[in-house]
Amino acid sequence: MKRIKIVIAAVVAVVVLIVAVVAVYLLTRDEAPEAVDLETTVARIEAADTTGDSPDTPSADTSTDDSADASSTGTSTAEGQDAGSTSDDALDETVSTTNTAVESAADTDIDADAMSEDQTAGSSGDLDGVWTVQVADDAGDLQGEPTVSFAGFRVDEVLNNIGDFTAVGRTADVAGSIELSNTALVAATVEVTMSTLRTDNSFRDGRIYGALNTSEYPQAIFTLVEPVALPAGMADGEPFSGSAEGDLTIKGVTNRVAFDLQAQLVGDIIVAVGSSDVVFSDYGVTAPTAPVVVSVEDHGIMEFQLLFTR
Repeated sequence: MKRIKIVIAAVVAVVVLIVAVVAVYLLTRDEAPEAVDLETTVARIEAADTTGDSPDTPSADTSTDDSADASSTGTSTAEGQDAGSTSDDALDETVSTTNTAVESAADTDIDADAMSEDQTAGSSGDLDGVWTVQVADDAGDLQGEPTVSFAGFRVDEVLNNIGDFTAVGRTADVAGSIELSNTALVAATVEVTMSTLRTDNSFRDGRIYGALNTSEYPQAIFTLVEPVALPAGMADGEPFSGSAEGDLTIKGVTNRVAFDLQAQLVGDIIVAVGSSDVVFSDYGVTAPTAPVVVSVEDHGIMEFQLLFTR
């Protein structure tokens, strides 16, 4: 009987050890994705070839018509000489008139081509207007290297007998638009569905929904309140780095915040990434806790990666 108890105790000890090892592995593997960064995002989008190439516009070819006109003129002249029905002065006048007409047509073609090129350049360099958030049909793994629009948070935790850990929650349920005018961002509104935030742990997700009271306040909203000057070369792909000030509403509470903002035109998409420190208590949010969690920072970082099209 004593031997059986020893065997049972040994088996239980082994099972507990295995469970502990697995738990430690799951809790210590910090696979939190890197913070949003414009250069990294642009590289991913270009690698994924999401923008495509602009179609080439074929130019009009008038050489055939010009040759035909010249050939017709030559033929008429030859016929006139053979028939002997036209005087030398009349023939010279006819040739001169024909040459003038051909030169005028060529000049007209050149002017038309130049005008077309100017219009095309002006069109490609004009970013004015309303751009909307591009929403992905299939967002994929937002904890990996996403090339879609998303928003979320980062918060540092200290786990029992584990140490520091960074929890990252993200959602692709974002909507909104921006308006550009005269090389400036003059309006912006972005809505984030907080009730679909996901981290790498469903238990943590549930605690987050409770802390944010997402059943009553499912969305967070940011509204720009001050225009943001953009670089003149942004239409040519020059990146922007600056700050965007606006009102951020979480759990029904609105505060004035400033987001560190980066943006760049990539093909026909404006790529924008940004982040801002957020103190939970400013929005009536209590940091969620759990038995395994020793402490959670009373603040975190809200971040976004948004792709805008028009």
